[in-house]
Amino acid sequence: MNKVIRIAALPTLSLLLVGCVNNAEELGSHVAKLKTEQTYNPNATIDNLDVIPAGSGERMEGVYQTYTGKKDSELAGTDSQILEQFGQ
Repeated sequence: MNKVIRIAALPTLSLLLVGCVNNAEELGSHVAKLKTEQTYNPNATIDNLDVIPAGSGERMEGVYQTYTGKKDSELAGTDSQILEQFGQ
C-alpha cells in the first residue's frame, strides 16, 4: 500500500509544481510600462529644447544664482548667468 501511495504521490506533486510556474515579465518591466502609459508625449524633452527661456531679468537671475551657485558680486556689468551651452 505504501508503494502505491509513493508512486501516485510523485506525479501528483509534479503536476502541483507545474501549476505554480508563472510567466512573469522581467524585473522592472511594470514600472517601465507605467511610465510609458503615464507619459503623454515621450519625446517632450527633445521637442521642447527650443523653448528654453533666454531672458536676463531680475527674476531669472535669482533662479540662475541658485542653479549655478554664482553670486551677484561675480558678475560684471550686464553679464548674465545664462548657460550658453544649456540648450544645445
